Amino acid sequence: MNAVSLGPLIISSDRLSAILALLVFLALAEWLARREGNPGLSAWAWNAVFAGFVSARLGFVLQHLGVYGSEPLSALYVWQGGFSWVWGVLGGMTYALWYFRSDLEKLRRLGTWPAFAAAASALLLLWAFHPKEAQRPRLPELELVTPNGRLVNLADFAGKPLVLNVWATWCPPCRRELPMLAREAKRASGVNFVFVNAGDSAAKVQSYLSQRGLELPNLLLDPQQRLRRELRLVGFPTTFFFDGEGRLLSSTTGELGRASLEDLIAKIRR
Repeated sequence: MNAVSLGPLIISSDRLSAILALLVFLALAEWLARREGNPGLSAWAWNAVFAGFVSARLGFVLQHLGVYGSEPLSALYVWQGGFSWVWGVLGGMTYALWYFRSDLEKLRRLGTWPAFAAAASALLLLWAFHPKEAQRPRLPELELVTPNGRLVNLADFAGKPLVLNVWATWCPPCRRELPMLAREAKRASGVNFVFVNAGDSAAKVQSYLSQRGLELPNLLLDPQQRLRRELRLVGFPTTFFFDGEGRLLSSTTGELGRASLEDLIAKIRR
């Protein structure tokens, strides 16, 4: 998935598509409320969006109870992503059926158009943002350097599924997710993890990791940020997921949660 930069704000294309689709839904509901002279339709639309949001998050958490059972507070970290669109749609529909329970014909007449327009908008935007197969970058043949000065070509990691995390010491989301990624790198079997620091000196990187007691396998340095240009990064942290043949299957910009990471790793293992 691509990421889109809106000034200082960086948002993944799938999240942007969802947000824009919900705005279409709310705008149409507001227009219908004014046309029908029924302000309650606007309130219904906002409540349906809220019900869908909560349901989408709750559904994702329930699907990953093994993770959230041991880290219950992380269920509230919605900025890490992790939503089930199936549960979200069911939650929104359930609220709509309850709201129009005494007049289901009105739901069909008024509620269908905003929902249909939102779904169509989401699909169109996802299609527009989703890179075509020919545009998908592959694992680049790019030589980077280890902290002790040894050159390593990224292409050498092809042959196994690869999680490639690009980070910087000054980046707060990078700092938050690195400990989790370091733990998962040790536990994940059959998957390579590569950590590329962009822009920092070797001394700064080693000092930062030493202060926090972190050990990152396959740590590489990219002081000229060549990888950023090669893979068209728009922000940090960005994590790329390549299959065993070096094909990019997915990427995410921003802090990553453990449950989402496990889902993405399962995708590149197939």
